[in-house]
Amino acid sequence: MVAKLLVETLIEKPIAPTQRMIEIGKITLMLAIEVDPKPYVRQILRVDLESITHPKARECLEFGLADATTDEDFSSLIESFYLCRSHANAERLFAALENDEKPVQVFNTVDELRKECGLEEENA
Repeated sequence: MVAKLLVETLIEKPIAPTQRMIEIGKITLMLAIEVDPKPYVRQILRVDLESITHPKARECLEFGLADATTDEDFSSLIESFYLCRSHANAERLFAALENDEKPVQVFNTVDELRKECGLEEENA
């Protein structure tokens, strides 16, 4: 279940043999055990989307909401919402993603790396 995957953000508590209580942040859902919580979680996150002020984060989360189907998708989406509520935090996340996309230079030998870094040994 979605609730079991992300304990800090989404908490599921059995309250009776036929019901469960699911907490997403400050919102609590009371659902029958046989009811799939995903549509309810999706609706809660749609409302929560209004609190996301970072434009790229908001766009990515909107896409994630439209595309999420599995418990793992929803777990990741809930965590992403939590992280992106702070504009500054969202900015840091996207800066890290941009840095991660830069090409990585690979050296075949230690001598190539030394040469690139200007650490060539002088032959005397």
